[in-house]
Amino acid sequence: MKKLTLSVREETLRRVRAVLSRAGLKTSISELFDDYIALMDGEGLAAELCSELKLDCGGQFYTPDEIKAKRPAALGPPASELVKELRRARESRL
Repeated sequence: MKKLTLSVREETLRRVRAVLSRAGLKTSISELFDDYIALMDGEGLAAELCSELKLDCGGQFYTPDEIKAKRPAALGPPASELVKELRRARESRL
């Protein structure tokens, strides 16, 4: 584990310690911060979840932006136009 020095407002630190105490949690500020940082590591969180569930997730995870960028260009009209066309055809049969 890497040691890190942070600056935190005293009032904020006091309130967080009070919340932990009221909740009966024996969590240190270091553990709390480590858990928070882990939540921001989506890829690591997904890999850990796959491991815990004994799933083979392939090891490669993509962000929504990466998925959108790799998506092939649509061919033909947008789906909304196709739906409108189907609705018009159905209405003309009624």
